[in-house]
Amino acid sequence: MIVLFYGSVLELTGGKKSYEPKNSPSVHVLIDELGCHFGMVFKEYLTSGENCFFLVNGRSIATTGGLATKLHQADKIEVLPFIEAG
Repeated sequence: MIVLFYGSVLELTGGKKSYEPKNSPSVHVLIDELGCHFGMVFKEYLTSGENCFFLVNGRSIATTGGLATKLHQADKIEVLPFIEAG
């Protein structure tokens, strides 16, 4: 399993583009692990619902169960910032 970070999300990871979780059976547990690794500010950023969204194997978690989306060892999770257009 690998988590990839893009765009402005990288500012909160100290520029780290990827992370390999130890044991995250769901997106919710993954967010807890990321919070432990990158800090509570990062966890709050991920859970606010206003800053970013998650793709698991190219599919939005909005269509796969939200934070309860099950994760497997071969999954690729992408964390992308929302982009505003004007």
